[in-house]
Amino acid sequence: MDSSSPLYLIRRGEILHENLIRIGRNEPWMRERLQDLEVYDMRQVRYAHLDHKGDLHVHLKV
Repeated sequence: MDSSSPLYLIRRGEILHENLIRIGRNEPWMRERLQDLEVYDMRQVRYAHLDHKGDLHVHLKV
């Protein structure tokens, strides 16, 4: 992963499994992270990505 480019894990409500595999994670891990943020419906997520520090950012549809 380029250190300045975010790694997208969800786009338009769909999990990008190949990117989860790249970071050694799986769908249950992603769903748990969303639940930590009180997001219970994947369809609410416009996109979620990891930044260059490994922090997860989730952007919801409005």
